[in-house]
Amino acid sequence: MNIANFLKTISFIIVFTFLGSVKTNAQKMEQNVAAWVGYEMYLPFKEDGRWGLLLEGYSKGNQFVSELQGSFYRAGANYYLKNGNRLGAGIAYQWDLPYDEISLPYNNPDYRIYEQFIWRIVKKEGKEVWSQRFRMEQRWLGRKDDPNSTSDHFDYYKFENTLRYQVRYQLWFKERWAAVVYDEVHIRTNAASSDENYLDQNRLYLGTAYSLDKRREIRLEVGYMNQIFWKSSDTESGLSRMNHTIRITLTTDLPFKRK
Repeated sequence: MNIANFLKTISFIIVFTFLGSVKTNAQKMEQNVAAWVGYEMYLPFKEDGRWGLLLEGYSKGNQFVSELQGSFYRAGANYYLKNGNRLGAGIAYQWDLPYDEISLPYNNPDYRIYEQFIWRIVKKEGKEVWSQRFRMEQRWLGRKDDPNSTSDHFDYYKFENTLRYQVRYQLWFKERWAAVVYDEVHIRTNAASSDENYLDQNRLYLGTAYSLDKRREIRLEVGYMNQIFWKSSDTESGLSRMNHTIRITLTTDLPFKRK
């Protein structure tokens, strides 16, 4: 994928996002300023080996960090193909809290199984990295028949199947500094059965990464993410939200064992 094609792809996604947001103009659009602090670790068991782990976790705050928005954890296994692409699968868990006027009025769990494929192209001796991530998530969302109930019991678990597509570009413009841009769209594939939008949310991100080591295997990434929800699973039906989110993430590809 060259720069022209990448820009075309990003432009298409932005237009797609805009058209989706136009439909919600007549509805209430809640806006928040948030912060996510966490880690994302791809950990091969051996350098240039085939198998490894994925560990991911975030603490999410609203009004930057003054209010807790929720927490998220993911764990899984990766298989590294010879061409540098990756297959993966595992489990995830999210705990959502009511943090604005359109949130569900009670804390609720989100249990997930996921499968993913990451397609990567590394160019110019590693200075440019293009990637596309295709991820399917099967989600079970805890729900209450009485929203005002103070019980810890959930009456049922709503099932959603979500396709997440991310296109990402990373450019190392200095030895230890890189620019990062990506867009990710979430599509609810079983929306027709529950009379909901197919579009769940979109995440547009711009940031920078600093490598903590010369191999660029341990990085600190800081950036801004614009996150739009359309009738998402954690909002009341018919309402939408936009989160302006600062993300701080420790990322790594450090193998457990060197050659």
